[in-house]
Amino acid sequence: MPLRPAPGPTRRRLFARPLVRVLRVARDLSQRAARDLSWRSARDLSRRAVPDTAGLRRSWLFLVTIGIPFAAGTLMDAPGGALLGALIGMMACFADEDERGLGARLLALVQIGVGMAVGVALGTALHGYEYPFWPLFCVALVAAGWLTRIGKGPHLGARFGAISLGLAAGMPAFAPGDYWFAGLAFVVAAAVRTVDHLRFGPMPIPPGLVVPRLERHHEWLRYALAYGAVAALGLWIGVALGMTRAIWITVAPLVVMQPGAEATYRRIVEFMFGTTVGVVVAWVVIHTIATPLVSIVLILAIAPLIPLQMPKRFWLQTALIAVMLLIAFRLALPDPRSVSSLIVERLEDILIGCGLALVGAVLAFWRPGGAEQPERTPPRQLPARCR
Repeated sequence: MPLRPAPGPTRRRLFARPLVRVLRVARDLSQRAARDLSWRSARDLSRRAVPDTAGLRRSWLFLVTIGIPFAAGTLMDAPGGALLGALIGMMACFADEDERGLGARLLALVQIGVGMAVGVALGTALHGYEYPFWPLFCVALVAAGWLTRIGKGPHLGARFGAISLGLAAGMPAFAPGDYWFAGLAFVVAAAVRTVDHLRFGPMPIPPGLVVPRLERHHEWLRYALAYGAVAALGLWIGVALGMTRAIWITVAPLVVMQPGAEATYRRIVEFMFGTTVGVVVAWVVIHTIATPLVSIVLILAIAPLIPLQMPKRFWLQTALIAVMLLIAFRLALPDPRSVSSLIVERLEDILIGCGLALVGAVLAFWRPGGAEQPERTPPRQLPARCR
């Protein structure tokens, strides 16, 4: 009797294992979040923020680099510039290099600046999602995924460049004066980074940070193609649905997808949970005490807390970022009544974007045998040049 061929992978088999892992991560996250929100955890966090520690150094960088452009724009009655300055300042802070010299730290800043400038210039020239926008956008996204293997600066330069391209092409342009605050953010980031390095030396790697890595070229290529495909699909879905900020869907897979299955599943859950918490908190804040002066105080209070959550509390870091950016967006909206639709749209973006990230993880790491790509992170922490 002839043997029957083994059945091919079905949709249920394809997503069963990733969904089970995501649900397990969600269960663990809920338990850990309860501990993180306790008084004991807050007390331990305050004890860690002591002088001459890496945590305090990172907090100072975030506070100054985000706070100065935002406060300047708000006080000068340029809410668009304040929003742009805070956003660029945050991106500049995340582009810092650890355990490397001052030249490498400033080079990472230059790389994201060049990437964003090119993205804005191309997006402004295209002014819409017509040809040749989509080929350029897809190339930038795939390049961002591929450059993950080279280092943080090249990867973030390509990633932020792709986001800038999508923003400039599809959203109303910022006023010309607003770009001065973006330049201010880069100047402040370079100055603070230089002072920090001359005073304390290289920035240490956050304790416990281990970045997943792939080994073979074809694995990196598969990851880069999946990374770019789901991010581009996210923008296309947002445009098709008529969302005013369709690029937000693209941001989710770009942030949560890592070159490792387990790390990606965990970040998907934490990103969904943290952003949802942040959106709820932002809604309460915006509808109660959102005035320009209070907004400055809140941004200055939130910004230094963001780096203290790396790498163990990605969900809390995401929540703080969501609160901070939504407060800045509120000031830049011409109609205060539109803030509710902004928050609803943000929740929709989370669901669609994280769903696409799960699809991207399956495309990048799933094998015909039913097991995802194993993690290949070495037992020791990676040097900064590999991250």
